[in-house]
Amino acid sequence: MEIISSFQVNHIKLLRGFYESRIDGDVITYDLRMKEPNREQVMSTGACHTIEHIGATYLRNKDIAKDVIYFGPMGCRTGFYMIMRNIDKTKGKIGRASCRERVYG
Repeated sequence: MEIISSFQVNHIKLLRGFYESRIDGDVITYDLRMKEPNREQVMSTGACHTIEHIGATYLRNKDIAKDVIYFGPMGCRTGFYMIMRNIDKTKGKIGRASCRERVYG
């Protein structure tokens, strides 16, 4: 059985931050980790929902909107995924900065 790469991350050592989680051809998954897994309380459902709407609305109103596939919460409620396509590293940094600015801002 193939081991899923994201499950190989040591969640005990994982800190809050913004990570490039996975690359599949022209699709990049970013991991916006807002809570440290297994060490902090997870975000409330209401907080996740609010940040999801703020982040998705903000990203879809920027020049990178056509490249945004998804912005939404992780099932574990420790952060969010931002999935983008046809993005170069420069645009990815813009997306990460925009998202961080809005969420942590």
